[in-house]
Amino acid sequence: MARRPAKPTGVIVRDAHLQIDLRTYGFGKERLDLAPTPANIAYAQRLRNEILGKIERGTFALAEYFPSSPRRSKDAPSLTVGDLAREWLKVKKATVKHSTAHHYEQTITSKHFAEVDGMLLGNFGFRQLQDALSKLPKNPKTFNNIATVWRQMLEYGFRAKLVAEPLHDSVEMRKSQPPGPDPFTREEIAQVLAKITSERGRNYFDFAFFSGMRPSELIALRWSRIGDGTASVDKALTRGQEGEVKNYRARLVELTSRATDALERQRAITGEGTHVFVGEDGKPYTTTDGPLDAWWKPAIAASGLRYRDARQTRHTFATICLMGGITPGWVARQMGHSPEMFFRVYSRWIEGADKGAERRKLDRFLTM
Repeated sequence: MARRPAKPTGVIVRDAHLQIDLRTYGFGKERLDLAPTPANIAYAQRLRNEILGKIERGTFALAEYFPSSPRRSKDAPSLTVGDLAREWLKVKKATVKHSTAHHYEQTITSKHFAEVDGMLLGNFGFRQLQDALSKLPKNPKTFNNIATVWRQMLEYGFRAKLVAEPLHDSVEMRKSQPPGPDPFTREEIAQVLAKITSERGRNYFDFAFFSGMRPSELIALRWSRIGDGTASVDKALTRGQEGEVKNYRARLVELTSRATDALERQRAITGEGTHVFVGEDGKPYTTTDGPLDAWWKPAIAASGLRYRDARQTRHTFATICLMGGITPGWVARQMGHSPEMFFRVYSRWIEGADKGAERRKLDRFLTM
């Protein structure tokens, strides 16, 4: 009498395919699209033994053997670097500003992530990370902008127990010397404004020079936020979306006479609609590039001055205040800076503006 073939251990035979039973090990009945022939059944048994060995050693990734398994998304070693990046971004979006989230999304979908996007997390270690970092742009600021995303993403993965080791500690930022303020002199301000042919443009940049507001705050400013000699700065427009101001520091700006004069001239042109500053077509700006392209760049070129970005209007306001002997704390509040940040950026002008004035104040106080 012929002996029946032994029942395969851990292999389930279906009509048209096979399944490897891994339920005892926290997975499921994983499908193999192989016909249930004796040779394929023997192969499935060998494959199962190989898998069990990897499970024992802690090196098994479900996606490596069963990429279509519905349990793949719950198996940490089966997640890819791209899966981790997208999960981290989904969580992070709830805690950061729209513009920051947009930067993160651009970074993880850029060419700098493309090479490792599909790599299994189980195969991504120190060497792979360092290789990815070595291919980033050399410029320290650009490198740090991208590497910061790597570090935050990998820290999330480690704390969520999706990454086996603290790879984020291996992401080192590069030292760079940030460009300091490059302000305009009062004579240069007059030269630039004289070359702006549009009255709307002159009002916009006259106000920018003498209010200290950020470009993103200027294009979001509404007439309803203008008071008696003040402007409530609580909104900024970045990447096409209006949101909170930088560092969430809403503030009440005391307007200088130059700034209020610019507003009065603007009101005479546009009336009190919604936005204070609008383009030549009367529509609000959706990006800070609008005033830059329409008015700033042509005026700088016509003035013959060395080119500087329009953000220097803000630095110019700060340095004019300091050189005029205004208390640094007041200027910092006007601009929405923390005192520490303000002193770090403008220390040279603060020291240059003193010229013994503070010592004389102290001498007068001591002799009273």
